[in-house]
Amino acid sequence: MDNQVERLKEIINVLKKYDLPKKLTPKNVRLAIEDLGPTFIKMGQILSSREDLLPKEYCIELQKLRSQVKPMEERELKEILENEYNNFDEIFSKFNYNPIGSASIAQVHKAKLKDNSIVAVKVKRNNIEEKMSEDTQLIKRAINVLHLNKLTGNIIDLNQVIDEMYDTAKEEMNFEIELNHIEEFASNNKDIPYLKTLKVYKEISSKNILVMEYIKGINIDDSNSLIQKEYNLDKISYAIANNYIKQALEDGFYHADPHPDNIKIINDKICYLDFGMMGRLSNYNKELLIQAATSIIKNDVNKLSHILLLMDTKQNDNTDYMKLKREISLLLERNKKQEIVEINIIRFSSELFKLLQENQITLPKEITMLIRGIVVLEGTLEKINPNITLMQVFINYFSNSKLIDTKELKNQIVQVLNSSKDVVELPKETLSLLKGINTGELRFNIELTDSKHNVDRIEEIVHLLMVTALDVAFIIATSTISNKDNVSFLFYIYLISSIICTLWLIYKLIISKFKRFK
Repeated sequence: MDNQVERLKEIINVLKKYDLPKKLTPKNVRLAIEDLGPTFIKMGQILSSREDLLPKEYCIELQKLRSQVKPMEERELKEILENEYNNFDEIFSKFNYNPIGSASIAQVHKAKLKDNSIVAVKVKRNNIEEKMSEDTQLIKRAINVLHLNKLTGNIIDLNQVIDEMYDTAKEEMNFEIELNHIEEFASNNKDIPYLKTLKVYKEISSKNILVMEYIKGINIDDSNSLIQKEYNLDKISYAIANNYIKQALEDGFYHADPHPDNIKIINDKICYLDFGMMGRLSNYNKELLIQAATSIIKNDVNKLSHILLLMDTKQNDNTDYMKLKREISLLLERNKKQEIVEINIIRFSSELFKLLQENQITLPKEITMLIRGIVVLEGTLEKINPNITLMQVFINYFSNSKLIDTKELKNQIVQVLNSSKDVVELPKETLSLLKGINTGELRFNIELTDSKHNVDRIEEIVHLLMVTALDVAFIIATSTISNKDNVSFLFYIYLISSIICTLWLIYKLIISKFKRFK
């Protein structure tokens, strides 16, 4: 408790130092986050790709947190290494104590093994789990005490956002998980000729230290260096985009943080770095995503609305289906006049997230992570090839996998397609209803004048019909059994049940009459 009090004082002093929240400029926020330490830096890094939550100028400023984290002191670093390796000198012939990269959770050092292999050694910061846990609890307490959710109109649950970020950070803090991620990614992409996968040294790695082959390479956004080395930027950008879609929709296992520092070009191959933040899609969610993407391309409002409701993790019964459809229609309409390949995914995703928040729809974490990854990659690709868009690559992917009729793609304009492609003579609303029944996740949404009263009345009628059906069934069963010579114990159960149901129905009818005359 004393530690939390002291930490709270530190946080308050930093906020005073930068005069927050009065001077809530992007630079002030970034400087305050740097002073607040690893937990806030990590959250700032994650938020830097969340244009659905923050204005763009804040996201751009927070991106500087990726490379501006104060490294550990050499004394502290040596202490960690000594605790991990009893035979340090027998493993490393050379170790550079100046980090080549310093992040919120860990820092990376270049070293040489006894067999002369050049490696990158990722070292976790001391007591980072405890620090992040304490800070996360303090932040959540502040959200509740200061009622910060009201600032978002209760559209965004800040506690949920913090929990999601902390869960992501916790996974990143376990290097054994990251090692498994690297191996799984390598296995999934072993047949991709233009992809270089990392070698890891499992026998000298642990939860706190990860030893990998050292990748020098050229950063993906260093266009000048790539051009000097005579690389074809068009080919590189298309290869990255195609592989990323393959990761998500074929493998169901994708790199969730594909910013420029995490993608390098080496020996004519693309190499991903930092596998702490990875996403995984279930087959069910992969199918829903493919359907959602094709619905957007086809401008199919009904189908897209239905899919978003299926994706909703909270299954919120208060969602106004007609309002949702109207807003999705407006969103698609805004993009309808431009060619599909020119749709700005970053802006479109931001608008979509806002729409979902306002309609209290919560997508699964694995899908929001993928959308954020796509947004980050779109920004990365813009830097090396302004002529490519991920939407264009999506179209090509769907076309090649025969998910969309190629005749429809030739127009490259979002058009409303006739639903006869699914069922010849059924209107789209009926098709949506049937698909809802088929998936077992049907929702009825009724828009009426004085809808609250009418919906309550409809629910009451449905309940009465259900009990009436049960009552009739019990009475028939009782009559059937009573005609037999030996009356079983089941007869009395059915008899009592039918009496109870009948009495309940009479009671409800009397109450209903009374309310009507009142």
